[in-house]
Amino acid sequence: MTVTQLKLDGKYKVQVDLDGEYAFFLYQKELRRLCFKEGDELSDQLVEDIYQLILLPRAKDKALSLLKYGNRTTKELSQRLEQAGYPAMIIRQVLGFLKEYRFLDDKAYVQSYIELHGQKKSRMQMQQELGRKGIPKEMFEQAWEERPEEMEEEALKALMQKRMRTKGPVTKENFQKHYAFFARKGYPSSMIIGLLSEYRDREDFI
Repeated sequence: MTVTQLKLDGKYKVQVDLDGEYAFFLYQKELRRLCFKEGDELSDQLVEDIYQLILLPRAKDKALSLLKYGNRTTKELSQRLEQAGYPAMIIRQVLGFLKEYRFLDDKAYVQSYIELHGQKKSRMQMQQELGRKGIPKEMFEQAWEERPEEMEEEALKALMQKRMRTKGPVTKENFQKHYAFFARKGYPSSMIIGLLSEYRDREDFI
């Protein structure tokens, strides 16, 4: 493989292009140790050594450092490593390592997410947010079925009570407006109607 470009990226990093395409980045001290320059031919063995002996350990350290600050999904961590300049092959190896040793577990992430947000957000809101994090719908649905059944109703009750403190009680005149607000949040229609009926001003509704 031919080194077609060595481009300084910031103060310490050097972008390495092989055969006209981005391959990886090295720190300047690593490049000095390897002693190659633009136009040099790199053997397949040397490139493999760079990947396995330099890039892979560094990418593992980067991933573990990111996980210290909070759990992430596979997609989130993959994106962060890609943004940091690691090639796809290295990212796949790092993700495999993390999953093998349970540092990365999307199913556990979903379960924790539902436990944390299940009393604040609707099923639809959580599914959409987790979808943006790369969680498949099927994985969310499975975790959702394992949750305590009353969790979503408790979340809706808390949201209704908060809304009534600012918007006033539920009446015949504003029943539909309240219903539309909670429906947009993704709560089931039957649950919304049932709880709104409980909170409704009975005298006003007669």
